[in-house]
Amino acid sequence: MRDNRDRWKFYEHPSKPKLDPSDIMWWKRMLSNILKVGIEFEFNLPEGKGGCRGDNAGCPCIHMDNNCWQTCVNTGTCSVLKHPAVCSAKTGECGEQKCAECKNYKFKCLELMCADFVSFCITCNKYARNCNDCGKKFDPKFDPSAIRNTLVKELQPSNTYGKVNKSGVVSITTDGSLLGDKGVEIITIGRRVDYWEFYEMSSRILTKATSNGAYLNERTSAHMHILSSYYEKENINEMEKPMPQIVLANFHQLVRRYQNALTWITIGLNDPNHLTRWEKFRVSVLDVSAVPRDMQEVMDEVSHNSGGNKYGFVNYLRTRFTPDGLIDRFHVEFREADTAMCPSYYAAIACLHYAFVIKAVEISRYGILKVGSAEWLKKAKEMKEIILNGKGDWNSNRLGNTPKLLDNREYFITEALDMLNQMKNILIRIGPAYDVLVKLARMPIAMRRLEGLSYEQIEEQIAIARSRESRVDARISEMIDLKIIDQCKDIEEWMNEVAKVLANDEIQAQIEEIKTVIDTKLREGEIIWSQSVGCILSV
Repeated sequence: MRDNRDRWKFYEHPSKPKLDPSDIMWWKRMLSNILKVGIEFEFNLPEGKGGCRGDNAGCPCIHMDNNCWQTCVNTGTCSVLKHPAVCSAKTGECGEQKCAECKNYKFKCLELMCADFVSFCITCNKYARNCNDCGKKFDPKFDPSAIRNTLVKELQPSNTYGKVNKSGVVSITTDGSLLGDKGVEIITIGRRVDYWEFYEMSSRILTKATSNGAYLNERTSAHMHILSSYYEKENINEMEKPMPQIVLANFHQLVRRYQNALTWITIGLNDPNHLTRWEKFRVSVLDVSAVPRDMQEVMDEVSHNSGGNKYGFVNYLRTRFTPDGLIDRFHVEFREADTAMCPSYYAAIACLHYAFVIKAVEISRYGILKVGSAEWLKKAKEMKEIILNGKGDWNSNRLGNTPKLLDNREYFITEALDMLNQMKNILIRIGPAYDVLVKLARMPIAMRRLEGLSYEQIEEQIAIARSRESRVDARISEMIDLKIIDQCKDIEEWMNEVAKVLANDEIQAQIEEIKTVIDTKLREGEIIWSQSVGCILSV
């Protein structure tokens, strides 16, 4: 047994009053309905192989090696018009008048040295280019602009946040930090939280990107926006009332507490000395406390610490406040994650970021979270320097220095598992997100790449198969939803009655199998037992 009381200490501050239980329930219900997650995928692209489209008249002919170009079209004419300048038998006594009657005249072409030389190429109809093997030939498979155009055709971005299209992509653009003529950034529309929707969307995007030559390295990252549903262009905002500042403050405190865990669970490079990218684009927020500060001040300080821009570990630049400091529009951006060609990874991380917001609401009834003891914070800062560092100039490599990371993996695994344990009650309601995240906590993408695994093999390891609902499960769900059986004295009687219904339906099911289905649904919070109704109810 582990006692976690020391990890949960709270401050009370008059500027951020605690929420009462009814407010907690209202905000959890509201945010679970309106929160969205938007994912930004970054990819490097191949460098352009060439710009020639096979229409360059200056290209040499494939017959050039035969030296036919040295043949002059005027040779026939010159051989008839005798002249001492082109006679190989001329002597000092020769002159133009004597040539006409000279019996020793022997024509000798001056070739390229002749002022009247005209290459045979001018009249040749066999001119041909060798475009297939030419390194300067345009190849759409290697041209960044052509690749981006192909991705636009295949993913058909909506170009509006007001409508979700089939691909889930709102725009396709470039980013100056990416290779291959600024690479490609695929930005998705914010989606309400559902693991399998995130998974399928990510899978489509990754498949299209890789098939068009996109690749990853330390320059690529994954940004995720967590936002309350709004559409600025039409002045639409689904938040029915402003959010109390304590919720945003606790969100920030949770990010501080679990910054090392979030970094660990998302590292994705494959060099032991450089297992993740530099800090410059995701500057630590460990030193920015939300306890004494107004959240607008926190927003400004996070931005200031990252160079006056959006490069904080988490930033709040799109969050909007009312004149009295409440949150009128909730919009935060997580920037910590490295990239990977694994759809399960993106889906799980998106769900985890959502869970941070809901957890912030849950703990706001107790005050403002204290991230940890002075000893814990000192240790956290030491570990942060081991996993998250590097703020060099733009011409330096963009790698973090992690030679001590493997020696401290137990610390990071423990922090990550603690984070997931605290978020479990939220995550287990969102498909298999929790199970995928536990796998990543114990062995992140980077650790698996160190073992030489491909992204395809890593995806196989971390993915959770989407199981089909069995006939037993489906029929039990139907009986729960429609309250076919009720007024039972306890859950055991209810399950026995379910077994009788299944037998009448000729569905083979032992009471142990029914109990397993019910126990799973109870454990994952899908159902509850209602004593007053005498049956199981869906939650």
